Formats: sequence, structure tokens, C-alpha cells
Amino acid sequence: MFQVLSQLLASSSSVELFVTGDSDNLTVTVIPKVTDAKEAALKTPLSLTGTPAELDEGFAQALATYVTARKSLADQVAQTAAILDAAKKQQAAKAVKTAPTAAQPVAVSIDDLSDEEGEGDAESDTSSAPTVPTSSAEPKAKAEADSAFDLASLLG
Repeated sequence: MFQVLSQLLASSSSVELFVTGDSDNLTVTVIPKVTDAKEAALKTPLSLTGTPAELDEGFAQALATYVTARKSLADQVAQTAAILDAAKKQQAAKAVKTAPTAAQPVAVSIDDLSDEEGEGDAESDTSSAPTVPTSSAEPKAKAEADSAFDLASLLG
């Protein structure tokens, strides 16, 4: 009987054993203590009632069957947890693969924006467009880059 109890302790932090009754009938209750909330079903106690002779004869076998059933249940819980963990990882990887990639920022000048806004209008108001003063020493490309806006920074 104690060999079977030691097997039960392999999957529990402790085991409580209660015996109640009278001289005719006894009730033996075995309650495993499980600390992991995922294994709540493994907290189910074993309770046997019988005469002292019946318990002498069958308690060890009943306890062995109980321990085997708990081990099978614990294995199922572990397998299910592993499957769920693998599914979470797979979904996360899938989400990363299907996530849209960030668009590359494109420089657009004020002239380009005012042309788009003014399409269809006979007169386009270009007086509101900011001008960037440049010295004669600056190259034309530098002046164009300074007057360009990054749309991503404007929208962000």
C-alpha cells in the first residue's frame, strides 16, 4: 500500500489520508494536494467505504487503480497543454508572416501636393506654399530636399 502511496506522491505535493466510521464500516478518503490550477481534475479524492476486512483485501488494489487513472489524466493534461502551446506559437508565427509591411516613406514636394489639390480648378493658389530661402552656394538638389515633406511624418 505504501509503494502505491509513494507513486501518488510523485504527482502531488502531499496526500491526506482520512479514516472515519465505526467498528462495522470504515470510510477511507485519500486526497492528493495539487498546486497547479491547470490540474484541478487531479484533486479529485478517492473515497472507499467498507468493512475493515474488505478494505484490508481491496484498498491497495483500488488505490493502485486510482493512481493509474490519475497518471493517465495527468498525461492527458500535459499533452493538451503542449498542443495548445504549439498552436499558440504557430498562430503567432502566422500572424507575423501575414502582418502588413510598413510602407516606405516617399518625399513629396509642396508643388506636388498643391497640384493634386488644385486639379480641376482653373486657378491654383501657390502663394500659401512655403518657400525655402537658399543661397547661391547651395546646390539645387539640396534646396529641393529641404522643401520636400515626408508624408509618413505628417500622418504619424
